[in-house]
Amino acid sequence: MIDKCPNCGGELIVTSYKCKKCATELKGNFEQDFFQNLSADEKEFVILFLKKRGSIKEVGSVIGMSYPTVRNRIDKIVKKLGQKPENTNESRVEILNMLDNGEITATQAEELLKEI
Repeated sequence: MIDKCPNCGGELIVTSYKCKKCATELKGNFEQDFFQNLSADEKEFVILFLKKRGSIKEVGSVIGMSYPTVRNRIDKIVKKLGQKPENTNESRVEILNMLDNGEITATQAEELLKEI
């Protein structure tokens, strides 16, 4: 589904729906849900994230990405959904624990801490 005008780049709105079976048409201004803003790849990523019950480490191992890269991707999707990613002190502790456990490198930990 396209969301930008091919002529001027402005935001497009849905103004009609048509039934494939009986051709009934509905006209008006219809709001799209936030997930319409995501690309097919982003939707696939969200589905994988949910399947893995929110385990960033497991998602990373399935798609071959580092923990910081997966986390950045999640943050971008959250922003695209019109939300602001939450960064708390718990995130700092989590990052340091992962470093202590050898789950991420010092460089990756530094990268994640800079984002906070």
